[in-house]
Amino acid sequence: MKFGSDPKAGPTVLIALVAFMPTVAHAQQADSTPRLGLGASSAVSAHVGIGQFKHASLGTDVGVRLDLGYFGRKRVRFLVGVDYLTTHIDRTDSLGTRVSGSGYVFTGVAEANVMTSLARVVAPYAGAGVGVDAVGTTISNEQIGRLYNTNVFDVHAQVGAYFRLSERSRLQAEVRGTGARVVRRFAARLGYTWFYNGLP
Repeated sequence: MKFGSDPKAGPTVLIALVAFMPTVAHAQQADSTPRLGLGASSAVSAHVGIGQFKHASLGTDVGVRLDLGYFGRKRVRFLVGVDYLTTHIDRTDSLGTRVSGSGYVFTGVAEANVMTSLARVVAPYAGAGVGVDAVGTTISNEQIGRLYNTNVFDVHAQVGAYFRLSERSRLQAEVRGTGARVVRRFAARLGYTWFYNGLP
């Protein structure tokens, strides 16, 4: 069965994976200090930026992230979050008819970032992850509407840096590329991160 045939399938899979994490983390730990899950969470962030995919204009990209612990080393951080990209689509269908309308991509993501020391004034990082994109449009053309009203899986990679503002807060700058059917895209973002549970 194709993924796009069940609009609830993708988000359900992502939610199930996140919900299962505390169980996995508990099984990994012999001591009382959690590595993964809400008990290991150390930071929350929010961002705003621009993004674009083929046949669409530059659009506004916003999102949030929650740090949920680490893999092996404390600087390999696991994060989950959501992104929302809104834009304007302008393209032709197979008959050459030009159509246009607003479009959006709502994404649930799970990713890992490898960070350098946050004690630095500037701390670069790089990472990769997966996501589920819920794509939608107001275009009424049957062919184009069917193309952009779907759910797809994505893979993405990102590089960025944290800039020290205070002991627990950082300005964040990031660029990322996302591979996905129909909405392969890039984004550039600025954000704010609060390390409420101390620095990793």
